[in-house]
Amino acid sequence: MEEKFINITDGALDFIRKAVAQENCLGIRVDVVPGGCQGTAYEISFVKEIDPSDLVMQEGGVDVYIASKAAIFVAGMNMDYVSGPMGGSIVFENPNAKSKCGCGKSFCFDDSGNSCGEGRCF
Repeated sequence: MEEKFINITDGALDFIRKAVAQENCLGIRVDVVPGGCQGTAYEISFVKEIDPSDLVMQEGGVDVYIASKAAIFVAGMNMDYVSGPMGGSIVFENPNAKSKCGCGKSFCFDDSGNSCGEGRCF
């Protein structure tokens, strides 16, 4: 197992643990992909097959696979689970992001304004 890259709260761990058990998979994979109104979005998926290039950390009995290309962008990030009137969701607090959209699903690393969106969610 690799070192801890992401801090995952107890609430997020409970949610992930239940989802992983329900999906009968190895764990979750955290990645960043182009998209969203800020240019980059988080992508979380269930791991059915191990990608040898992934970094792996174990947190509270859950294996968390981090796409190697995403590690530099998510290092030090916090994942939490927040319940609301419309259900719950994983939320991200990323100290590496220079800006993020209002819903928090999309973010940007470039604070020069060249590649960041306007901070609006569509």
